[in-house]
Amino acid sequence: MKLLVITIALLTANTVLAKQKYYKWTDENGSIHYTIEKPDNTNTDELDVSTRQPVVTKKVQQTEPEESSEKPQEKSYLEQHREKKQKAKKLAQENRERCLDAKHIINRYQQQVRMSRIDRETGEKIYLDDTKRASIIKSAQQAVRKYCR
Repeated sequence: MKLLVITIALLTANTVLAKQKYYKWTDENGSIHYTIEKPDNTNTDELDVSTRQPVVTKKVQQTEPEESSEKPQEKSYLEQHREKKQKAKKLAQENRERCLDAKHIINRYQQQVRMSRIDRETGEKIYLDDTKRASIIKSAQQAVRKYCR
């Protein structure tokens, strides 16, 4: 019985506090005061303050999942960061491979005096002169500058 009385008293006190009236008044010095009790001799404004939380209806809760299912889900910041990191890692690996290939070409074409290639169309062996070797080395050096950092 005591528990029931205490519970009712607490619930009543909670609703009283939720609809508490406050008074706003200004003193002779121009300072603004807020009180629960109404002052007698001053001009006061009555304020209604509610401390209750807004109630979310079921309709709003049901529409949120439907809206999110219709819209494509945006990726979180961490997922975006991981994807960027993976792309950068893949690009760095490709650049390393290109760099090594270009360095290999430079070494091969600078060391050997007489170079030859196989013509793709005819399958015949073609000997490279110095100007052709120099142009191949130059393009490989440009690739080294571009990919080797």
